[in-house]
Amino acid sequence: MEKASKKRFLKWSNIIATIATTVLALTALITVYLTVAAWKAQQETARPYFILRESPIVNLGTELSFELKFTNVGMHPANDLSSETIVFDDRLTGKPILYDESAIVNEIPKDASSSLVMTVPSDEIYPKQFNINPHYVVVDLQYTDPILKKSYNQQIYLKWTGVQEEKLQPTVHVKVEEKGKIEDYLKNSGIDLKKDSVTNG
Repeated sequence: MEKASKKRFLKWSNIIATIATTVLALTALITVYLTVAAWKAQQETARPYFILRESPIVNLGTELSFELKFTNVGMHPANDLSSETIVFDDRLTGKPILYDESAIVNEIPKDASSSLVMTVPSDEIYPKQFNINPHYVVVDLQYTDPILKKSYNQQIYLKWTGVQEEKLQPTVHVKVEEKGKIEDYLKNSGIDLKKDSVTNG
């Protein structure tokens, strides 16, 4: 009887020890997983990211031109920066007046800036007009993070509010309710922007 009790005790002790070991192993795996996930999230926040620190410059010389100055505010540098820029009337009729592609070879480190200049031919918009309708400016940026070895897209939607009575009007960010209409217009115009990871209104 005593031997049977000892056997049962040893059996239960082994089971409890096995369960405890399994729980510890699972806890260790979960801890490792959470640590790796937190590290990846931290790395992702360090990725390159571009903002417009200054208002776009609009020049009404012999031709209408826009200058956008992008600054990398991420911790990591950006490589292979390229862009697609589309400019079109805010009435969303007709074809875009400008579709421009550009690329920069040099690396753009943290807090460094790069300017994108777009010129609209005078046969599309004559700049010396008394009034010029507002126009949308959509910029699709593509770049890579050389540290994370990942590619990113970032889309920026702007609205130049045109010229009123020969007075140059400001450039502003697009409203949320305008974005869907812009996307429909681009789709109907056969312009397919790359799938974006970040969208700025």
